Amino acid sequence: MKTIKERDAVLERLWSEFGDIPMNPVTERMDEAFMSFPTGTLREDIWRWFDERHSKGVAYLLYK
Repeated sequence: MKTIKERDAVLERLWSEFGDIPMNPVTERMDEAFMSFPTGTLREDIWRWFDERHSKGVAYLLYK
């Protein structure tokens, strides 16, 4: 089992990759698939996934 620090590091790497995925600014839906999230997923749904898993939440990732 990974430590919280190790898990957060993986999530932070994934967050960085997520930032490169194009999104429709009007609908806030993803223009490409990301991990197991299909094209068309709402950005907020992916944010929620990160928020549930990162020890400091999505707010930390947004402003890091």
